[in-house]
Amino acid sequence: MVVVPAERLSVGGRFRACGLAGLAAASALSLGLSAARDLSLLTQGAVIVTACAVFVALALVTKAVVGREQLVYYHHEVAVLSACGGLLVVLGAPVLAHLDVTAAGLGAFLVGGRTGCLLAGCCHGRPARRGVRYGPEHAAAGFPGCLVGVRLLPVQALEAVGEAALAAAGSTLVAAGEPAGSALGLYVSGYAVLRFALEPLRGDAARPYHAGLSAAQWWSLGLAATVAAAGVAGLLPGGAVHVGPALAIALAAVAVRRRHDDLFAARHVCELAEGLQRVDRRGSRPVTVFETSLGVRLSRGRDAGCEHYTLSRRPGALSGSEGAALARLVLRLRHDGAEGRIVPGVAGAVHVVVRG
Repeated sequence: MVVVPAERLSVGGRFRACGLAGLAAASALSLGLSAARDLSLLTQGAVIVTACAVFVALALVTKAVVGREQLVYYHHEVAVLSACGGLLVVLGAPVLAHLDVTAAGLGAFLVGGRTGCLLAGCCHGRPARRGVRYGPEHAAAGFPGCLVGVRLLPVQALEAVGEAALAAAGSTLVAAGEPAGSALGLYVSGYAVLRFALEPLRGDAARPYHAGLSAAQWWSLGLAATVAAAGVAGLLPGGAVHVGPALAIALAAVAVRRRHDDLFAARHVCELAEGLQRVDRRGSRPVTVFETSLGVRLSRGRDAGCEHYTLSRRPGALSGSEGAALARLVLRLRHDGAEGRIVPGVAGAVHVVVRG
């Protein structure tokens, strides 16, 4: 296979190339596992075609409704597995056996998809001490301009590794001759746990939240509970084993609390990043002030060869931990790798001094 260097492809081209590679891997894996389990290759081929058609159709419908391209994995997972299950019922084929190999293929496909996300800059992580950076070409394709050049946690790569492990584990169950439905249950509940755990590391702001959980976390909880119920009811092998992931996610959901007033939610982090850009651009005034929607006030000045930032909040005051965390965030957003001095101020304010 000829590998085209990434720099020769557009941002969108990189994403599509990885998606096609994932599709090829998924098709090969599901057909190989079907052969190993003496399943009809013709039937599995029809499943693959159906999965592709559902994926494309859902993407087009979503684009028509929201006005832009938007791929939400959970929507596609549920739609693909449901449509393929319906097709298998109509064909009179062994439903769970074919869905086992289809689920393993979905894992392989998502490895390619998340690799594409990593290269394109979508579904990106939060600002971090170490990570990946995106440039102006990514911003031109939709990446937040305020985060250009900022180190971000490569959460897409973490998910790709987790997906590869799930695909490998599911393939092992199929190859070992485990009861039909074992790999399907493992994949759906395993991905639910993985996605729930990785959501707090995501830094893309345009995602809905409710009661402190993202939409993907609610999907994770719902699907894990569905697999658990199916196991207890005898519809999937493993019985009460499937209750474990659902219970773990439910307990995590109860324990999750948004940090104080969402100061560190992805949306507010992006707002701070935009504010830092604005105070950096404004005229020749020695100090400028920006206030976020949550009342965090940011001012910037320069004196004696040092950049000086002041963070405060109204109404109320920043706690010591909040102020220190916001100060570290400012350093990561605007002074990558610099060692700034963080100085507590009065009335809950905090000062960040960076030399250079």
